[in-house]
Amino acid sequence: MPSVRDSKFTSLSWTISVPLLNSPVVLRQTAGVLAITFVLVSLLVSTIFAVDGDWSGIPVVICVIGLIHLGFVVVALLVMALFYRNRMNMRFHLDKRGVNSEVIDRRAANASKWAIILGLFTGNFSAAGAGMLARSGSRSFVSWRNVNRLRFDERRHTIYLMGRWHTKAALFCSPEIYPQAKKMVEALCSPR
Repeated sequence: MPSVRDSKFTSLSWTISVPLLNSPVVLRQTAGVLAITFVLVSLLVSTIFAVDGDWSGIPVVICVIGLIHLGFVVVALLVMALFYRNRMNMRFHLDKRGVNSEVIDRRAANASKWAIILGLFTGNFSAAGAGMLARSGSRSFVSWRNVNRLRFDERRHTIYLMGRWHTKAALFCSPEIYPQAKKMVEALCSPR
C-alpha cells in the first residue's frame, strides 16, 4: 500500500451531481431523520397525555403523528424529485488531514436562505431553524483519525467512511474518479 507521505497522494478534488432518490445513503439518512423526529414527538406528546391521565388518547395521537410524518415523507420525496430534480451538486476534497465535502447546489443554498428569511418573517422559528441547520450542514469535514472502517460500493462508485455505528461521510464519485479516490482513501486512512 502506498505511503501517506507519497507525493502522489497529496490531494484530490472533484465535483459531482449526486442522484438523490437513487442513493441509499440519502434515503437512509432522510428516513432516519424522520423516524427520530416521529419517536421524539410521539414520546413528548405521550408523556403529556400520560401526565394528564388520558391513557386512551395516546394511541390516537400517535396515529395522528404517524399520518403527519407520512405526509412529511411524501413531501420530502416530492421535493427531491421536483424541486431538486433528483440531483444535488457536491464538491469533495481529500487531503492528508481528511475529507471536505460541500453542497454547492444553488437551489439548496437558495432554499435554506428562503427558509430562514420566511421563518423569521412569519414567526415560524422551526422553519428558520431548519433553514439554519441545512445551511450549516452544507459543508463538513471528517478527519481520517475519526474513521473506524471503510465500505466501498463498486456499483454506485461510492466510498463510505464509517464511524463506530454510523456513516460519517459518503464520497460520491464518478466512474472515472472512483479508482483514484479509492486508492487514495485506502492509503490515507488506517481504520481501527
